[in-house]
Amino acid sequence: MHVKWLLFIVIGSCDGCYWNSQCPYQLYSSKTVYDSIRGDIRDHPTPQNCEAVSIWTLNRHGNRNPGNSVTAAMKVIADLKDEIIASYEAGRGELCAQDIDEFKEWKWNETLEVSQSFLTGQGYEEIYDIAKRLREKYPQLLQGSTEDYYIRPTNEQRTITSAVAFVHGFSGGTNLSLVIDDARLRDDVIRPYENCDRYQQEVKTSQQLEDNLAAYYRTAEYIAVQNAVQRRLGITTQLTADDIYSFYEICRFYRSWTPDLRSPWCAAFSDEDLVVLEYRDDVRHYHRNGYGSDVNVQLGGLPLKDLYEVMEAAVQGSGRKITSYYTHDTMLEMVYCALDLYKDQQQLQGSIRNTNRLWRTSYIGAFSVNFIAVLNSCQEAGNQTYRVQIFNNEDITEICPLEGCTWDRFQEKFQPFTNANLDFCIMDYRVPGADNGASTISVAATLLVQSLLGLLLQS
Repeated sequence: MHVKWLLFIVIGSCDGCYWNSQCPYQLYSSKTVYDSIRGDIRDHPTPQNCEAVSIWTLNRHGNRNPGNSVTAAMKVIADLKDEIIASYEAGRGELCAQDIDEFKEWKWNETLEVSQSFLTGQGYEEIYDIAKRLREKYPQLLQGSTEDYYIRPTNEQRTITSAVAFVHGFSGGTNLSLVIDDARLRDDVIRPYENCDRYQQEVKTSQQLEDNLAAYYRTAEYIAVQNAVQRRLGITTQLTADDIYSFYEICRFYRSWTPDLRSPWCAAFSDEDLVVLEYRDDVRHYHRNGYGSDVNVQLGGLPLKDLYEVMEAAVQGSGRKITSYYTHDTMLEMVYCALDLYKDQQQLQGSIRNTNRLWRTSYIGAFSVNFIAVLNSCQEAGNQTYRVQIFNNEDITEICPLEGCTWDRFQEKFQPFTNANLDFCIMDYRVPGADNGASTISVAATLLVQSLLGLLLQS
């Protein structure tokens, strides 16, 4: 199924300096600010003669700090600040005077080096605001006991704190008491890929992924961006392909933490440059989390199994009012694959940028992206019925129409996911020299076998 983009952002190319651009580019792949791409669930009407009785949400954590390796790479680029200023003052480069003034005021945030990957204040607000909008849209769900609400994050600071933000936003101003379940070291519902040998060994660090990223850096348009940045900054330090992407990282992270969504580091790029740079995450996520491997499609069924079981329990009168999970873009993208969303006819390749691609991480992998299912109890022709609305980033999807899927249609679409499991993740190893009838053993046993063979050879 192809889902048309329901939210369009007009991106213009503005002449002049970055600091006063009237239409700065807003799409920064997986580091896109949620408000740049979201809808508003309050704007979508509840089906006629219906009332929401249960909501299930799967959420990526909010805006976060960069991880260890990205922080280190950004710090190297930050050390070029004085050279950029000096180059301008020597009459080199193409930056504007006000952009240089912004560089002079800019300071490295030392806390990045001790809080890698932590949720930021902006990230907390993103999740808080989502919860607040749900509270305003569905006030009837605020009346219930503790057992009516279930909230669980993965075992990372950024997801745990996102869950706290949701509780704060949803229960704000009420007497509602919400309890967050403890994160699990192993979570086969919202982080099953961590426990899948086949994903970890065949997909996450596959040669196909590495080859596509290498091909991306060799494209004529990426090299053109590299040359343009070198010329625009006018510095003598020769920037590598990796350096250019580190400039992109420091640009997009720092801009996401400012009220006006700007950073002097973004002055290194034109809007056309940013369009090219946006593609890198699309390729990476496509092969690591998306349609590049059927393993990802199968892993996406695990959360959807939980969704179906939660909705079915609510129809039978024993369900919860709210079920809310906090996970990572990896999981959201796998769910989209399981549902056949954002699927291009041809695989994404690093060597050729598909300008009309459906798979765009700016829309499907931004901070705080979410997948929300709403079960509505309805009165139709004097009978009680149920309709399920499906929202992605608070916008309607083609999975179900705005008036919701009938319960039969929902079952037809989602009941097959109840068969989802991790059995396919076990990688088999056949002992060398064994005949075709020899039994296979798991990867966990493979290391033991190899160790024993090594000891025998040494003895």
